[in-house]
Amino acid sequence: MSSEGPPWYVRDHTSEIQILGVPERLQNHRELQRRGLVPVDPLKLGFVYATSHRQRPQYVIKILDLDTQELAVYERLLRLDPASPNHTLPCEISELGHPLLIMPHLTSVYSIHGGRIWTLYQLLGVFLQIVEGVEFLHRHHIAHMDLCIDNVLGANAANARDHKCVEFGKVYIIDFGSSMAFQRGPGEQGAVVLPPTQVHPPNGVKHFDPYSWDIYCVAHILKAVLEVCDWETKWIAHRYVRWLVGNERECSGVCRCRPTAQKARQVLALIRALVYIADVSVRSARSAWQVLRSFIPTL
Repeated sequence: MSSEGPPWYVRDHTSEIQILGVPERLQNHRELQRRGLVPVDPLKLGFVYATSHRQRPQYVIKILDLDTQELAVYERLLRLDPASPNHTLPCEISELGHPLLIMPHLTSVYSIHGGRIWTLYQLLGVFLQIVEGVEFLHRHHIAHMDLCIDNVLGANAANARDHKCVEFGKVYIIDFGSSMAFQRGPGEQGAVVLPPTQVHPPNGVKHFDPYSWDIYCVAHILKAVLEVCDWETKWIAHRYVRWLVGNERECSGVCRCRPTAQKARQVLALIRALVYIADVSVRSARSAWQVLRSFIPTL
């Protein structure tokens, strides 16, 4: 680990780590002082801090680890058009002192529809954005490697008002600290050693096709979303998630146990279109029935 890099901890006189402390080195960082940003809340101790929620707009500051590919990955992604299918959270890389990532403070993906019970069409729309974002990364030969529910955020109405760079209702992917860039794309890249991840690999597998691993992790994100939704009529979403999980055969080369991100996105887009058509048909039938009843009250 670089001597310059995180974690940056605050320690007391006994060398105990102060979990609520903000490193003086971060507080005095020239880029933050230039922008008037004051980190106060540790989100990931030693690595990620937020400015006060009482001061709008609120920002998140990440201390970049130069021993990872995160800086290079962000430099590539931020040069691309930020519009969908790019779901990288718009942010800035500091140019003064140790590199920092300064990004809008967003809420969890669960708040994207204002806390209302999601319709199946809305649910599949959130799913589609997540899969679309992962497909975009894979198209540029980038595997995230640590996709989880905490690394997928949503921009609600308040976020969009505070930060003009984000879109209301859009899903964003963050935290590329474990990400890897490859020469080969999906269907060509063989298995690599998995880094430490928040999702546990199936059967304790230690080597995984990186693109297939991302899809496996996406399935766990979608499972987490389903757990907080009204899902009694959402059997089709559960079937889709099981398809993404696949049947792990511990492939040593290119993995065929689950679909590519491109195929997953294509199938999901078709399912969502069929759900929309079905919803419209049901609403049309109900409207026609109401009109008929107005003419024939005894129905």
